[in-house]
Amino acid sequence: MPSYVGGITLWAAALVMVSALRTFAPWMRLTALVAAVLFVVSAGMMLWGAPLLPISAPLPAVGYPFLVLTFVGWIWTLLRPAR
Repeated sequence: MPSYVGGITLWAAALVMVSALRTFAPWMRLTALVAAVLFVVSAGMMLWGAPLLPISAPLPAVGYPFLVLTFVGWIWTLLRPAR
């Protein structure tokens, strides 16, 4: 469990830092922020002793769809032709 907590905490930090760039559309930045908040809340709950697993519902499982939407947005932004 400690490695999972560390991993999602690093994901949350990375999502916030990368999505802070104005290169990405606002909806992508919002999905990244939502995923980051859900991951930080999940990590905090696990550190305080809540018996959560990576597939526990609603947290942290709800954060993964937002993470995937963010990835799709990043890929779309990087692969679209330059204007």
